[in-house]
Amino acid sequence: MPPPAPPAPVVPPAPAAPRPVELPAKLAPPKPTGCLVAEFRAIGVDTGNESERRTKAMAWLRKKAKQCTPEQLLVMRNNRSQWMGTADSGQVAAEIDGLLEGFAMTNPAVAALLYGTPPPPPAPPPAAGNDKNAPPPKK
Repeated sequence: MPPPAPPAPVVPPAPAAPRPVELPAKLAPPKPTGCLVAEFRAIGVDTGNESERRTKAMAWLRKKAKQCTPEQLLVMRNNRSQWMGTADSGQVAAEIDGLLEGFAMTNPAVAALLYGTPPPPPAPPPAAGNDKNAPPPKK
C-alpha cells in the first residue's frame, strides 16, 4: 500500500487591495510652475564643454527662470557653483540674483536670504532677581 499523500498546502487568501493614500497638503506635489530646477542642474552636470554649458544655462535662465518660485531660485543660487563648475560666472549669478531681488522688494525674508543674514532674535527678558542692569539693592 502506498504512503498517504501529504496534506494539500493551505493558501492564505489574497490581501485586499490597498486603499489609495491621500497626501496631506504639506506633502502633496507642488503645482507645476514651468520651472524645474532639475533641468538647470542637468545642463550643468551633463554638458561637458564649459562655453556650451554657460550658454545653455543662460538660455534656460532667460527662458524659464521667471517662472521659478523664490525657493527654487535659492536652490539654484546655492548650488550654482557646484552644478556649473568652471562655467559659473558673474553673469549667471546676476541672472538668478536679479530675479530674487524682484521677490525681495515685497518680501523682507527673501532680501535677508539674498545678501545677508537675518537679525538675531531679541534677547529674552531677564529672570526675576537676575537683572545685571538693575541698581544694587539699598542698604
